[in-house]
Amino acid sequence: MLVVTLAAGLLAGRFLVAGDDDGARPARPAAAGDTGAEVARLQAELRRRPGEPRLLTRLGVAYVAQARETADPAFYAKAAGVLGQASKLAPADPDTMVARGLLDLGRHDFRSALTWGTRAAKANPDLPDALGVIFDAQVELGRYQAAVVTAQAMVDRKPAQGSLARVSYARELLGDPAGAVAAMVQAAAAGGDSPADRAYVQTLIGNLHLGAGRLASAGAAYRRALDGSPGYGLAEVGMARVAAARGDLAGAARLLEPVAARLPLPATVALLGDVRAALGDAEAAAAQYRLVRVIERLNQANGVAVDLELARFEADHARDPGADPRRAVAMARGALADRPTIYAQDTLGWALRQAGRPRQALPHARAAVRLGTRDGLLWYHLAAVEADLGMTAAARRHLAEAFQITPYLTVRDQPTAVALAGRLHLPAPSRMSGR
Repeated sequence: MLVVTLAAGLLAGRFLVAGDDDGARPARPAAAGDTGAEVARLQAELRRRPGEPRLLTRLGVAYVAQARETADPAFYAKAAGVLGQASKLAPADPDTMVARGLLDLGRHDFRSALTWGTRAAKANPDLPDALGVIFDAQVELGRYQAAVVTAQAMVDRKPAQGSLARVSYARELLGDPAGAVAAMVQAAAAGGDSPADRAYVQTLIGNLHLGAGRLASAGAAYRRALDGSPGYGLAEVGMARVAAARGDLAGAARLLEPVAARLPLPATVALLGDVRAALGDAEAAAAQYRLVRVIERLNQANGVAVDLELARFEADHARDPGADPRRAVAMARGALADRPTIYAQDTLGWALRQAGRPRQALPHARAAVRLGTRDGLLWYHLAAVEADLGMTAAARRHLAEAFQITPYLTVRDQPTAVALAGRLHLPAPSRMSGR
């Protein structure tokens, strides 16, 4: 199914989930209490059977899951400790190799994750989770053609939730949003191991609809996620993004405040800051932006590579009072070297543009849309760079493309995109033109 889409002209960093078939269990967002109970149970078993490699591996995967669901990177260090022990005790065990790959995905060491996934696949070619690690690493290293082949191999082995969700992501990246939704709906129908698994897939469906400007469909998917898993943070953030797209900034803030406190992921905290800024509360926004930088320093201290995420944040805020655009550019260059993806290209292009260097930004902004990805923000960034260079016809065309993909850009970018449309004499969509 992927090969056909690719031939017709067939998505970054969000899908770091292992498959859901036999083997090491996936580390996806889940109910914190469930994983906490699993960690306690495994720790008790290890006290009775110390040095048991399989128990160590399962505990390591549980720690990775805890890191993601609590936004506490200290659990990655715990995972590294027990998985290192498991590797010494059973160096040829493919499940442990997959677990090491999951840990490296979580810490954004994608080259090491690819190595572990490849070793696991060689040790057990029938292990779908190994292919899941390989796919996720390939995507984050910009190896899109190879990732398509890997996703096809996963589907050939078993069209389960993990493999179908990766088909969806590949289609999204490569410019087939309708196919991405269809595959993700199939993934939802395939079922998952827990309510949190199902909530995660419903949240991804909501994200696809939101990215296409279908606010009602996005909201319905997020509500399904929350109906099955109340308090599911990623779906709550999705509902806040829908509210913000509709212009209900106060409602978005009310939704974001508790989830940002409970699950302080940098992107969530930054979004709350942007909502506060749009509401005119510069002091509250600045406090959230300071918190983003603190969180990223904590991530770095616990072995998580956050170069791209922090570079993207700094590029977005490079024109804020007291910001350092040159630092944002330097960070984005380093991020692109480590993760040569379309989103790293976009980040460097945007950082250069924000630093007043649109001519240098242009090739990176163009590279960011080379796959035809239907992400309105990528096309808006390209249009803004072209407008800075006086390329009016191209800027009009690409800004129209951005608004055709979605009339709702981010809280931070929507006002400047609408203003750019005015300067280019291009009709801008109304927030009330929801689909």
